[in-house]
Amino acid sequence: MTNIKIRNYTSSDLAAIQRIHEANGIDYRLPNLVEFPVNKVLEVDGEVRASLGLQRAYEAHLWLDPSNWTDAAGKWAAIKVLDQEATRGVSGVLCCVPPGYERFGRRIKDLGYTPLRDGWTIYCKAGDGK
Repeated sequence: MTNIKIRNYTSSDLAAIQRIHEANGIDYRLPNLVEFPVNKVLEVDGEVRASLGLQRAYEAHLWLDPSNWTDAAGKWAAIKVLDQEATRGVSGVLCCVPPGYERFGRRIKDLGYTPLRDGWTIYCKAGDGK
C-alpha cells in the first residue's frame, strides 16, 4: 500500500529537492529554500517526490497623476525617487506593464527592472486569506 504524506520542508529535504530540480532540466538556479515562508513536501513511501514553496513577491503599482503638474522629466524624477524609497531593503519586485505602455517598460530598465524570463508567462492566483 502506498503511503503519501504532505509535511513542512526541513533542511534534510534539500538534497532530494536539488536532485528533482536538476532532473527537470529547467535552466534556473534553485533558490535558497530557507527563505521561503511556506514550503511543503510530498513524500511517497518515505521518499521526497515533490515540493512546492512560496516565496514573498512584491509587485510594484504606480499611480501617477497624468495632468500637467510637471513635465516628463519631473514625472520621471518622481518615479525614480519613489522606486528608490519603496524598494530599499526588498529582495525583489515584480512590475507588470500593461499593453500600450511598452515605452515605460523600456524606461524602467534604467531603474534595474528586467524582463523576468524570455518565453515564460507569469500567472497570478489570489489566496484564500486564511
